[in-house]
Formats: sequence, structure tokens, C-alpha cells
Amino acid sequence: MAKVSKFLSLVVFLLIPLIYAFMLCFDAVSIRSWDVHLRESKSNHVVVIEQSMKQNDHRLLSKEQAEAENIRLKLQQLLRGKSQEDLLKNGIGCISTTDSDMCVTTSAVAIRITTSNITDIYLTGGQRLPADKRNISILPYPRKTDASAMKHTTPVNFLQANSTTPLAACDISHVVPAVIFSAGGYAGNFFHDISDLLIPLFITSSILRPNVHLIITNYHSWWAKKYQRILSAISFYDIISVPSNDAAGKVHCFPGAVVGLAYHGHLACNKTEAPGNLTTIDFLHFLHSSLFNKTNDTAKTVATKKDQPLMVLMSRRKSRMLINEEEVINLAKEVGFRVEVATPKEMSNPQSFAELVNRCHVLLGVHGAGMTNMIFLRPGAVLFQVVPWGLDWVANAYYHLPVEAMGLKYVEYKINVEESTLLEKYPIDHSVITDPDSIYKLKGYSVSKRIYIDGQNVRLNLTRFRATLETAMRLSSF
Repeated sequence: MAKVSKFLSLVVFLLIPLIYAFMLCFDAVSIRSWDVHLRESKSNHVVVIEQSMKQNDHRLLSKEQAEAENIRLKLQQLLRGKSQEDLLKNGIGCISTTDSDMCVTTSAVAIRITTSNITDIYLTGGQRLPADKRNISILPYPRKTDASAMKHTTPVNFLQANSTTPLAACDISHVVPAVIFSAGGYAGNFFHDISDLLIPLFITSSILRPNVHLIITNYHSWWAKKYQRILSAISFYDIISVPSNDAAGKVHCFPGAVVGLAYHGHLACNKTEAPGNLTTIDFLHFLHSSLFNKTNDTAKTVATKKDQPLMVLMSRRKSRMLINEEEVINLAKEVGFRVEVATPKEMSNPQSFAELVNRCHVLLGVHGAGMTNMIFLRPGAVLFQVVPWGLDWVANAYYHLPVEAMGLKYVEYKINVEESTLLEKYPIDHSVITDPDSIYKLKGYSVSKRIYIDGQNVRLNLTRFRATLETAMRLSSF
């Protein structure tokens, strides 16, 4: 037994080191295995994180690309035909009509805005100007053939960005495109404010509104203030004025730009012209929604229907004045109208006067810029125009022709020569009396304007005028 016990002790003694060695080997392998496993797990996790980050970057890049593509597609709608082909090929395209010029670029531009009226636009997005041109210059106001209007309009220049025309880095980077136009020309005259600027601006910005930046050259703070509600409905952004009040100047960068405005004619939106499907009614809806409180207007409309039809008479104090205005007012009341007289001062506030016009049934006035207030009339209301001697053509083109597209009714009273004060200045057989068209053709607009627009007043024949008033009364029901 003693021998067996010694033998077992010897075996155990010899096995212990072997078992220990085996365990050490196993632990080392396990440790190495777990280490490798942990390293691979960490590596895979990092790869997953990196792939996720790349996917997020790709999504972000795709979103930016999608926004840029959306801007490009919208801007392309402003041009057609050859000018659109140029835009697609070169990144810039221009259209020239008898009335206006407009250029569109769908790539990046940089504009230095300073205290100068000069506006240079650097093409920084790879656009290519025509091979024969180092720059393109645009007068961004309609009526480009009107020398008087162009005297007050500063050109805007497109320049190819290269080593010879260095430009500082962007001070301000904008995410929406710019529309650049001039408030020079005849800005300040109500007809031209609407026909030359606000309707064309509505047309041009319609594809972008309100995500567009307005840059106004030949800027006047009083003009922007007068139409602030309309301008703020077109753009969410503060107006950038040229010249700027910032003496140091800033470089503004945009993803695209339009210079000039799409012009469709006197007080007109033509749905067949680019960008397409816009009518004058669309402009009126936009205008009224920008200016009027619909709840209050409905109440006012209901109230006026219970009363006599309301006629608003626009009173003139200088040329083309109604000499017997009080008699005309009394006659209108006899026919059955309630009459409110609006003075030039009252008409100078577009907001308050627009609300009055929007309530009336008939808007009466002697031909002039004040007739443009027809844009505030409700559909079915009556525009009543008194046409002085020698102004048939302009009265028809400016105010009669646009009436139908606005959904309005029209009444016209053409005065006889005996109702004009021109007979106090010229004999009955003078060409000023017998052939007004010849004065314009032979002596030009400036002479014609001095005679017929600035040089006469009217005294209406009440007997003759009464019949036209009665026509307006019959048409005045909505």
C-alpha cells in the first residue's frame, strides 16, 4: 500500500506541471482570440459609422443638388426658344423685345454692392458669354426705346470672372436667386409704377416667389415704402438697394439671377408668354390678397349693396382738371349715385385709397395716371373714363384695352372740342384742334404732351354727359 501511495503521489506530481502548462497555453490562445475578435468588432463598428457618415453626407449633397436643380428649372421657364437654348448651353441666356431686355443665369454670380449706382455682376459659376462679347449690359427697366425713361436708368453689367477681373470672396452668400431691376425710368408715376414695374415684377418672380431676393437699382426709399406691402408679398427677404448705404461695400453671392423684368404690355399679363399661364386676373388676386383684409372687405361690400351705388370721382388739381366738377357731382347724385371725391393727396396713399376704390361700383376720372386705380376695383365694377381732346389713342391703349382682361366694365365719355380749354388758346381751324395726330407725328411726343396732356382742362356739357352717367348707373350693379 505504501508503494502504491508513493506511485500515485509521483504521478500527481508529474501531471500537475503538464496540466498547468496546458492551461497556460489555452488561456493565451483564448486571449489572442478574444483580442482579435474585439479588434475586428471595433473595426467593423468604425466602418459602419464611416459608411453612415458618408451616406448622410451623400444625402445632404443630394438635397443641395436637388435645390440647385429646382432653381435652375424654375429660372429656365423665363426664357423660350433660342434664348433658352443659350441658357442651357452656356449658363446664361438673354431675351430682347421691342420694349425690354432680360438676362437669366442659372449658375452662381457675385455682385459687389457699393455706394455707386454701377452694378457689375461677375459670372462665377462657369457661365460663358458669347465669343464676341467681353460683357453684357442691360438697362433693367421696360421702355428701352424711350430716351427720357432711360436717362434715369443705370445699366447692369455681366462680367466674365477670370484673372483679369479679380473679385474678393463672398461677404454674404444667399441660398435663393436674385431679381435685379431699376426703379428709375418713370417710377413715381402711378401708371408706370404698376405697368412698368409691379406687374412685370409679379410675372418675373412668380416662379420663385417668395424665395427670391430683390435688388433694386436707382433705389428710392420712398418708392419702396409706398409699395412695401406688395414687395414683401413678393419676397421674404430684405430689399438690397443700389446704391448702398454701406460705404465699404459688400460682395453678395447668389445661386442664380435675373436682370430685367418680363414685360407683356400696358397693365398686362399674357398667359401665352413666358413663364406661361399667368393672367391679369392672377395679378389682381395677388394684389388684393396683399392689400386687403378679406373679412373687413366682405362686410363693407354687403353694406354698400344696401345703399345707392357708390361712385368715386378722382379729382384733378392741375392739368385736365374738371372745371365744373361740383356740377358734375350734383348731376351724378341726381342720376342716383352716392359720390365720394378723392383728392390727389388722398390718392397718394395706395393702401387707404385702394380700400375705397375696392368698395365702389364706379370709378370716374379724366384720363391720367389716376385711372390706374382700376386695378383695385372688384370684378364687375365700372371704369368711367373722360377722354380729353387729342388723347383718344393713349386713353384707349392704357385703360380701355386692359379692362376686359381685368373683368371690369367700361364707360367712356369723349369730349367735344367745345368742352376743352384748348379753344381758348387756338383758333378752331388750327391743326392742334383739327388734327391732333399730326402734332404728334410732326413735332413729337414732347410737344404733343405739352399741348394735350399738360395744356388743357375740361368743362363737361352736362346735358350730353348725363346720358353717359345713366349708362354707368345701369352697369353699376354687381
